[in-house]
Amino acid sequence: MKINCVSNSSNLLEVTKDHIVGDLRKIGINKGDHLAVTLSFKSIGFVKGGPSAFIDALLETVGPDGTIMMNTFTLAFPLSEIRSDYIFDPKSTVSYTGLVPETLRKRKDSFRSQHPINSVAAIGKLAKYLTEGHDENSSPFMPYSKLAQIGGKYLCIGIGNRLVGIRHEAQYRAGLFVVPFLIGTKYRNKKGEIKFFFGKGVPCIEKLPDMVPTLEKMGIIKRGKIGMASSILAYAGELIDAMAEMLKKNPTLNLCDNILCLQCRELERRMNLYERIENPKFFQKSILMRKIITLRNGFLLKRYNQTSFGNSKGKKVAKRTRFNLSKIFDTVVATISRILNR
Repeated sequence: MKINCVSNSSNLLEVTKDHIVGDLRKIGINKGDHLAVTLSFKSIGFVKGGPSAFIDALLETVGPDGTIMMNTFTLAFPLSEIRSDYIFDPKSTVSYTGLVPETLRKRKDSFRSQHPINSVAAIGKLAKYLTEGHDENSSPFMPYSKLAQIGGKYLCIGIGNRLVGIRHEAQYRAGLFVVPFLIGTKYRNKKGEIKFFFGKGVPCIEKLPDMVPTLEKMGIIKRGKIGMASSILAYAGELIDAMAEMLKKNPTLNLCDNILCLQCRELERRMNLYERIENPKFFQKSILMRKIITLRNGFLLKRYNQTSFGNSKGKKVAKRTRFNLSKIFDTVVATISRILNR
């Protein structure tokens, strides 16, 4: 199938709907598949017809018995900084996950889940099944668990080994949501009432791409191209199970090397992982540095676990104070780090 050069400011290649359908079939998407898609749309090339044509290509590939699902995640805030002027409404709130998911969400035959932060939109035969029940009372990434149960697939287009969305279900199953990194937002429930939602922020994801080569060797991941974009395809259940088992067996796989990473430094402390780290950094070996980091993190976590409903001026002053103090903490940690690491 032909990709034609077109003249545009981005110097991208034009990719037609037929070409996308061909690439989807080549990588392993079939009629009747239920498919979660995460993507960088621009990485595909200059798609003739834009996001709508791309969605049409997905729907044509899976057919009337298939389903397409995408993340439509929305804003959340530290508990002490929840915005009073922002209210999540599943019928209208724009997601931050990109133009294609937003286009899918706005289609008249699509369904969107009710979760105030981690909603998804779906279209197709099992769209209602995948989205229903995913609300303020459910596990945050339940649609991926449902996708796994029905033998669905996961397609990652043009974003490397990041495995967006589905990776958090694996972290959740592995028991890594242990840090009280609490976030929240105001939302409109099914009755039209405005409520507050509080939930745990996700663990760090910086090191998770390092797991992909192992998953590939296990035969769980298949690589291909959609247009110009390098892509990854896997069965959702196999991918979640394998990642969750790897993380459960060795939680240190989730630890990044940034001394100032609140999530990772607290994860290793709360799960007492220091002796299990294969090549520990000096700050993981030093008792003094552990204590300093713990003190610093305890201060930072107050931003996430203390709810504030005061006036906006008071919130701004408190936010500015926390920012200044956190900068001081970070400078102290970095300075001591340099001294001890000589």
